[in-house]
Amino acid sequence: MARRSQSEHLRNKLLDQGVVMFMEQGYHGTGIQEVVDKVGIPKGSFYNYFKSKEDFGSKAIIHYSDQFKEFLISILEVSKKDTLKSLNQFFDQLTKLFDDKNCRDGCLIGNFAAEISDSSIVGRETMQKCISEWKDIFKKIMIRGQEKKVVRDDISADELADFLLNFLEGSLIRMKIESDTNPLKQMKRTFLNYALIN
Repeated sequence: MARRSQSEHLRNKLLDQGVVMFMEQGYHGTGIQEVVDKVGIPKGSFYNYFKSKEDFGSKAIIHYSDQFKEFLISILEVSKKDTLKSLNQFFDQLTKLFDDKNCRDGCLIGNFAAEISDSSIVGRETMQKCISEWKDIFKKIMIRGQEKKVVRDDISADELADFLLNFLEGSLIRMKIESDTNPLKQMKRTFLNYALIN
């Protein structure tokens, strides 16, 4: 059991480091040797955990996505009692996160989508699955808002979730280009004006 726990810990360390380096340097700019040097293991050991760089990239996407899902699920929990509060928390916490990062990084999935979607079927399918999971959580928040009569119901919760997800990814790209969180603040204003019942 201890050996398995240690193995899982090392695998997570590799994934944590991979996410950091993929964010900073991109997929093609990051080498496996760099990652294992940072973690402090021999390169051969890397292949005990991942079949290839493509497999590592795919698992890094899932690792990143799982962390973002935890954040979204915490927002979903708030929506049980107060949908408007949950939406405000989502936008405000996201903006603070990127203010604290000086508008760096953006979204790993958005970054990889531009870099590897055409060249990696595995990567593209992994991103599709993760984005679909995010959308499902957004959809549940929208459904709760519609049930509480604070979110418009003339547009389906599914379509509102898609709109929010597309708006989010586009706003993060603009934020990186402009090095300013104003696109995220504008997203909040526009989405709440669009989605809420006035």
